[in-house]
Amino acid sequence: MLRKENSGHKRKIHIIPRSSGAIIAMIAALSAEVFFLMLILKLDILPGKYMVLLLAVLLLIDSAALVLFNSRKKSASKVLAGSIFLVAVVNILVVGSYYLCSTFDTLQAISEARSQSEQYHVIVLKDGSYDEVEDIRGQDVYVIDNDSRMYKEAEEKLLSKVDVTYKRESDYMTAGVHIVNEKGETSDEIVFISNTGYEMLCEENKEFRKNTDIIYSVSVKIKTDDSARRINVTEDPFNIYITGIDVWGDIDQVSRSDVNMIVTVNPKTREVLLTSMPRDSYVELHSFGALDKLTHSGIYGVDETINTVEDWMGVDINYYIRVNFSMVVELVDAIGGIDVKSDYVFKSKVSHYRYVKGINHLDGKGALYFARERKAFKAEDEQRIRNQQIVLEAMLKKITSSKVLLASYVELLDAVEGKMQTNLTDRDIYSLVKMQLGDMTGWKVKTVAVHGKGAYRTTFSMGNRELFVSIPDEKSVEAAVKKIHEVMYPADDGIEKSDFLL
Repeated sequence: MLRKENSGHKRKIHIIPRSSGAIIAMIAALSAEVFFLMLILKLDILPGKYMVLLLAVLLLIDSAALVLFNSRKKSASKVLAGSIFLVAVVNILVVGSYYLCSTFDTLQAISEARSQSEQYHVIVLKDGSYDEVEDIRGQDVYVIDNDSRMYKEAEEKLLSKVDVTYKRESDYMTAGVHIVNEKGETSDEIVFISNTGYEMLCEENKEFRKNTDIIYSVSVKIKTDDSARRINVTEDPFNIYITGIDVWGDIDQVSRSDVNMIVTVNPKTREVLLTSMPRDSYVELHSFGALDKLTHSGIYGVDETINTVEDWMGVDINYYIRVNFSMVVELVDAIGGIDVKSDYVFKSKVSHYRYVKGINHLDGKGALYFARERKAFKAEDEQRIRNQQIVLEAMLKKITSSKVLLASYVELLDAVEGKMQTNLTDRDIYSLVKMQLGDMTGWKVKTVAVHGKGAYRTTFSMGNRELFVSIPDEKSVEAAVKKIHEVMYPADDGIEKSDFLL
């Protein structure tokens, strides 16, 4: 204890409360404070000035509690008031610790979820000779001539179940006609293809789904290679590839890349550039050296999409973020909707949503269908790309608002968990959050798009059947690359630019 002279009288001021109840309350409060501070330090998302402020607030709380417990005119009511005060503080710190633990778990799960899974189906003629997988023993089964790890593992899994002989075809369409051709004529054959390939066959051949049955499926999960080119995300400019897959539910499903966008970030100038590419862009697949739609690259995994775009655009992509329909809907709903400015009055062809020219306040599904619609426009895919950029820009601006971050924090975590994959590490994400909290500076968002000319061409994935594709306009590609270059390396920054292009 300390002693202090006051008007000739000696008064004792106790640092440790003398009441057992007060001691318990102080121990609980100090324990909660230490645990909370340890979590803050572990996550390292709080800027230094806020850390100092937090320590000062906790010190004031403890001091106030001691004053109540050790008041000169101490009474049971003051001890009770001090205890209630500390219990309230403990509850706040427990809730805060829960949020921090949830943050840690969610971001770690997102950054570590780099596996993708696919279903492979044994498909037969409906009302044909085969009703279950044992019926195909010893039979010929048509598969795709594909060297990917997933296809090989799927074939091995089927062989471990039943002995069959594989016959290889070059593409899905050629394999599919062994059961149903485009005229609706059927054959009592067997096909073993991926779920994505099955859905593509059903889209291109309207008779396929109604004339076939799936009698057996195997699931394959392959971990995606970490192809990140890591940098200091708070100091150096970088590119993130946004790939939006056309499915609901879990993010680990293999599917076509429906949204394709390079997000260029310069953390020093606080500029973001959204560069969009038509999903039907006719490009050479990295691993196969054959022309196909960009969207089909997603069938072979996110690595194939990124490598294909790097080859095509000549731009170094540092990271990727892979999202699906569910995340877009839940994220927009979590932030209370977004306001977008539509260039046209139109109605979604696949939902009840209608949009006015000018400002529209959209919920999650409204935002998704706004970004997906193309048939309502004369420019079709070009306007869809524009609308995708409008939606993403509105989401970025609202999410980076401090008011939205604080009010919707838990909902934002729930919206992304299990619905997003990225090769950004949790430490990268913490650093970006810490930077944003440090000054709450707004970001200037710019947009650019690659254009193309519609045509019909054969594709690697669908064989000899001609599909609609977008032949890239090389001038627009060059202009987009130039814009990316300008955002990453402003003329007066003195940064060496030789590492920008591959």
